Amino acid sequence: MPEIKLRHVVSCSSEDSTHKADNLLSSDTYRKWKAARPGEKQTSVILQFDKEEQVHSIDIGNEGSAFVEVLVGHSTSVKDQDFEVLLVTSSFMSPTESRGGTNMNRVRFFGPQQLVKAQAQERWDRVKIVCSQPYSKTIAYGIAFIKFHSPPDNSEAPAATPPKLTKLGQFRVKDECPSSGPSLQPGSLFFSRDTTTKSSPGLKGKITCTHSQHPTGNTLQEKTPEKKPDSKPKPKARPKTAETVPLNKILEGVVFVLSGFQNPFRGELREKALVMGAKYRPDWTPDSTHLICAFANTPKYGQVKAAGGLIVRKEWVLDCHKRKQKISYKRYLMDGAESSSEESTPEDDDRSDEEKKKVCWALLRVEMQKKKRGESAGVRQRGGGREERKSEGPGEKENDPYGGSTDENTDAEEEEDKPIPELPDFLTGKWFYLYGKFPENQRRLLQRYIVAFNGAVEDYMSEKVQFVITSQGWDDSFEDALMENGNLSFVKPSWIFAINDRQKMLPYQPYTVVP
Repeated sequence: MPEIKLRHVVSCSSEDSTHKADNLLSSDTYRKWKAARPGEKQTSVILQFDKEEQVHSIDIGNEGSAFVEVLVGHSTSVKDQDFEVLLVTSSFMSPTESRGGTNMNRVRFFGPQQLVKAQAQERWDRVKIVCSQPYSKTIAYGIAFIKFHSPPDNSEAPAATPPKLTKLGQFRVKDECPSSGPSLQPGSLFFSRDTTTKSSPGLKGKITCTHSQHPTGNTLQEKTPEKKPDSKPKPKARPKTAETVPLNKILEGVVFVLSGFQNPFRGELREKALVMGAKYRPDWTPDSTHLICAFANTPKYGQVKAAGGLIVRKEWVLDCHKRKQKISYKRYLMDGAESSSEESTPEDDDRSDEEKKKVCWALLRVEMQKKKRGESAGVRQRGGGREERKSEGPGEKENDPYGGSTDENTDAEEEEDKPIPELPDFLTGKWFYLYGKFPENQRRLLQRYIVAFNGAVEDYMSEKVQFVITSQGWDDSFEDALMENGNLSFVKPSWIFAINDRQKMLPYQPYTVVP
């Protein structure tokens, strides 16, 4: 396997005056790169390849690091977030070894089985090595060397299979494949006859045909009970054939963040999600979609909950990987998360868009009727004071049980008599994302208004989103979102409420959120 050449060091977070990052470019082994000071939380270095290469295997020599992670990217990328994980966080030292300072120079070889397949099949020209040592504050850690290898050439593959030699005392016996020559071995004819009859698909087809044509045979009747159970579970396999989604596209579009997990399980969980097409972020970013959390009340849990993101349990990734299909995340939402309480139930998802609009419009109409009744009741109380004063004189009218009016209809009768009007299409073709916290029940009202006016609400920041509604003012993460999607507009909730009050489309510019 040819070794990939390293051109230069792009950047380095920390380096020792003696053991610099440039030492990794040399072909000599054990020319170390170490951090400038002991006890640093994390160190990283970005190296540039001579050209775009496909990484087939990696050799790493340790220098006091407890964990090492390798990411790949392109020189044309603008941000560090564009790096993809090639080798998940791998352990080089245990906690006891880190505290005692033993086995600091362990060497590990990572083949194609240990690398993330999605990234190992593409070409990259830039690599990022991230080292960490959380167990010791007295070690200036790093790596001794790192080597990258490209896939072997196809022309060299046949020559790399020499004939096997077996020792028999002082003699060497050459093992020959039975298919290489016409030589016969004892019992080979009988053995080959059994294998051909068992493996020939033509005979199986004949047996099935005779079974269907002549069901009255004695020998065939004995075989039919064995085939009947196989035909019953066939309907169970239909859903699998209906969803022919490759493994690397099951979680396509998912950008996840991990919280509360420890290695090595953290690395295994992340690798399973990456294999299914998801993207990993070490911290919550505007393009993040899911937080996979081990338990509540972690720092990232509070951050994502405040931002209105989706917080799910680890079983979502494990079950998707086990069943080899995408499962709805809603049944795996973590208890107590704001996103879980505001998500619709699976029964609501089965409804059509028209039914959802009718339900939203009916709920809005009921709320508007309640407001009107409250206002009319207030007017009656204000203007009815004079009538009460006039009726204070005769005492018989106060105690008359038949003095009340019976002409007023109930709420149910009024709702049944009035048909549901057609919904206005003020927000047709517009996609919204609700960011951050909203006072009281404002988030639910916004979702109802948007759906009622033929708009769409996304659960996370996707490429379809055009308007971000927030009541918290300008956030620093909005600048990063604008870098990825220049068509975004950040507006206040009052824009949607004004459209509902005036029952017409209004420009959003007066309601924009400005830094």
